[in-house]
Amino acid sequence: MSDSERKNVVVVGAGLAGLAAAWRLKRAGHEVSVLERRDRIGGGVGGEWVDDFCLDRSLHTLHSGDVRLLAWIDELGLRGELLPLRPLQITQVNDGRAQPIDPQSLGGVAQIPGVRWRDAARLVRWARLTSRYAPMLDLAAPERAASLDFRSVADFIRLYFGPSVLERWVAPEVTDTFAADEHELSRVTALLLWKARATGCRTSVCHGTMRRGLDSLVNALNERLSIRREVEVVRVDEVPSGGFSLVCQGHSGGRGELEADAVVLATSAVEAGRIAHLVVSPAERDFLAGVQQSAEVTLVLALDHPPSGLPQRIRVPHCEDLPMDSVVLEPGIAGGRAPVGAGLASVRATERFARANASAPDDVLAKGLLHGLARLLPGLEARVHHQRLYRRVDGAARFEVGAYRALDRFRRVEADLRKESRRLYYAGDYLIGPGPESALISGERAARDLLSDHA
Repeated sequence: MSDSERKNVVVVGAGLAGLAAAWRLKRAGHEVSVLERRDRIGGGVGGEWVDDFCLDRSLHTLHSGDVRLLAWIDELGLRGELLPLRPLQITQVNDGRAQPIDPQSLGGVAQIPGVRWRDAARLVRWARLTSRYAPMLDLAAPERAASLDFRSVADFIRLYFGPSVLERWVAPEVTDTFAADEHELSRVTALLLWKARATGCRTSVCHGTMRRGLDSLVNALNERLSIRREVEVVRVDEVPSGGFSLVCQGHSGGRGELEADAVVLATSAVEAGRIAHLVVSPAERDFLAGVQQSAEVTLVLALDHPPSGLPQRIRVPHCEDLPMDSVVLEPGIAGGRAPVGAGLASVRATERFARANASAPDDVLAKGLLHGLARLLPGLEARVHHQRLYRRVDGAARFEVGAYRALDRFRRVEADLRKESRRLYYAGDYLIGPGPESALISGERAARDLLSDHA
């Protein structure tokens, strides 16, 4: 690429979405700068090391359907450090006790404790329904399912498969993934989730954990990209001659301006609307202001003894009346996040618990979650070596009924403005879905849009 063709691009935000966009644009030959207002990069990825334990703020579990993330790990040369995935056992709480389940196959779903045989028999409708909806489901462009976004997960499942399938399989699965209530979530969330995981198909995915956390991936990108920490973008202005001017402020108080041919806003929706309020259209402003986010509270525990032989992900149905909706248990491994003979536990509070205790001190929240965990896994409290509580008011985006229709309108407005040569792009989980794979897809999509416009 010649100097005249090379563009100066600024990416605002150094979470996974921003890093993915920056990596793709740099690989395409453009000059890319990443600005991060905090002193650390990676967004919700990573944690802190204490006595050989990595108290990761989110013990991400992956599956073989996370194709973009696994490919990125390969591309960065991290396969030997992070892969292969350690097999993960999916379990679910039934009458206060965690039991292994197989949510991948329809036969396994029928055997989940609490699923009534009459409701299980209605799973014969599965193939017909999934084949009907499959053409509208695109994991990289979920807005294409906007025409299905008129019914909640709860209404959809009750209608076709019955209340026990909802209560004992679907609700725990979508809550575990989307951290929101099944009565509010759009049915599109469940359909996309099942497509990603090949649920009910002959070829099912393999669930697992990486040998180390995604902070290894973030650190590798930190060495290969131009990233400036503790620089807050106050405002983005359009320049009459073309491009943008970014007003920035450092933590020391100094101000300055940066010029850019194109800008990628890889922040939360609210932050993107605030930064670019002078540039965005009213339709974009309304969409960004309307994105809902869940409050998140996660307690991470370093344990003296491994909690189980295999890594486990425990789903907790609402009817169990516990303060958490999921628990991840990970035994230690050589070179891993916990030493051999020890382990980690990550306990994510229900959104109801998080919101009800939004003003409570950290120690009160931690005690409440530890008490609930002790009811589920007696004796685990005595194994705790260290603990950290992580809380976010603006956690994962909520894809409630109507969210995909709003996203579809937003993408159409974006496309129209791109045709008018405006080079402002968005990346973030609120555009795709929760989790590292979705963040990566959103960043790559922003980069792809920019490269397409440039071409």
